[in-house]
Amino acid sequence: MKQLISLFISVLTIATFCHNGWTKSVVTDGLVSYWTFDRQDIVGKTARDIWGENDGTIVGSPKIVAGQVKDALEFDGSDDYVNLTNLGDFGSQIGASTFEAWVKTGFKEDWMTLFKVIGRDCAGWGMDFNASNGAFLADVINLYIKHKGGEPDFKHGIVNLKHGCSTSNSRRFLSICDGEWHHIVYVYEPYVDEAGRESGVQVIYIDGERHRPRVSITLPKSIFIPFTEPVYLGAGNNRGKAEGFFRGIVDEVRIYNRPLTDAEVFQNFESKTGLSVEPAQKLPTVWGALKTRL
Repeated sequence: MKQLISLFISVLTIATFCHNGWTKSVVTDGLVSYWTFDRQDIVGKTARDIWGENDGTIVGSPKIVAGQVKDALEFDGSDDYVNLTNLGDFGSQIGASTFEAWVKTGFKEDWMTLFKVIGRDCAGWGMDFNASNGAFLADVINLYIKHKGGEPDFKHGIVNLKHGCSTSNSRRFLSICDGEWHHIVYVYEPYVDEAGRESGVQVIYIDGERHRPRVSITLPKSIFIPFTEPVYLGAGNNRGKAEGFFRGIVDEVRIYNRPLTDAEVFQNFESKTGLSVEPAQKLPTVWGALKTRL
């Protein structure tokens, strides 16, 4: 009996060890696509989407380097990026959404884009970074509202409705261009306020910490325009032209069709295994081996 109790405690310890997050995998509810950029998930110029069906196409010659979780891609800031496709029907339903990645960069000189798509009719989605007077500005851009007329100044976040498009720009100074790994999550959740105006809450998480730059308000007559062009990672797709090339390393890119909660963001931040739950999967095997010793 004592031997059985001892063996049971051993198994319970392993189970507790796994449950406490050491092997906890990332959130999969609402997950659309997941690019690990691990060497095993890159074949030639194809970056496999290990969850969905949106394999990316690598453009230029980004290097496979050590990442936050296994391997990652290093972009040279010149001509490297990954075409993540148009993500199937994601662009037609985008509203509530989450973009997530591990990023490492020390670049402080100018604008660069982490991911972005801007199509015709102002339809788009993305995130830029800017170095300004020694502070680092995360400029999140949600571009899928159209009005009659021309085009806004996307680069400087200037919106003039008589010229056409309404953008949803969120700005906050965040020190992330320090050459260290940072977990970046951008969450957008639309809603309609009491006055009937279409509104949206934007939240940025840096290393599990929640930042709420602003609440963005659009006009009551705004028109939802889905994007159909490919999303670029490591550059911006501005109507088919790559621009704002990213200089740094990117790892563990995930896109969700819903806003993650604070707890879910923190779970992903803490995860060191991605989708892998190998030790937990081995638990039944361990238990079986222990029983044979009785």
